[in-house]
Amino acid sequence: MFEARGDVALALGEYSHALAVDPSLGEAYLKLGALRERMGDPREAELVYTAATALSAARAQALFARAMLRKHAARTSEALADLETSSELDPAHDTLIELGALYTELRAWPAALAVYRRLLYDAERLGDTHASNETRLEVRALRVLAGETDASKEHGSPHDWVRLALSSIAKR
Repeated sequence: MFEARGDVALALGEYSHALAVDPSLGEAYLKLGALRERMGDPREAELVYTAATALSAARAQALFARAMLRKHAARTSEALADLETSSELDPAHDTLIELGALYTELRAWPAALAVYRRLLYDAERLGDTHASNETRLEVRALRVLAGETDASKEHGSPHDWVRLALSSIAKR
């Protein structure tokens, strides 16, 4: 309420009071962390998000927010760890997009390919043709980049049943 009116000091007080009354309010941690970010205090925001990771209801969102902070601070390995854990807890679209982009940035082609295949599956399941077309293009490009490391690619021995099974699954 205070934050919407632009009263940052009262908003900080409101979130701090809410957490003093009930330290299990994950939403208050997330809002306090976001407010600290907007105030230009990423160190404090990271501490708040870290505290929120202890709460199961807010853990995935807190990890995602902390990952974005760490990514902007060029702490890529820490950001990647947070994104991976966040996507395991809750494979939200935004999390998967960021995870796929970070894998691509790190040239981890097979990992990026796996994430974009998941995004393609989700887009097709939801009937989102625009997202489906864009993601399909990403998958094609990543298949080329992944080359021999793409376990679902049709190459190798015709008796390699694992590769044949993965190839069959990837075609679906």
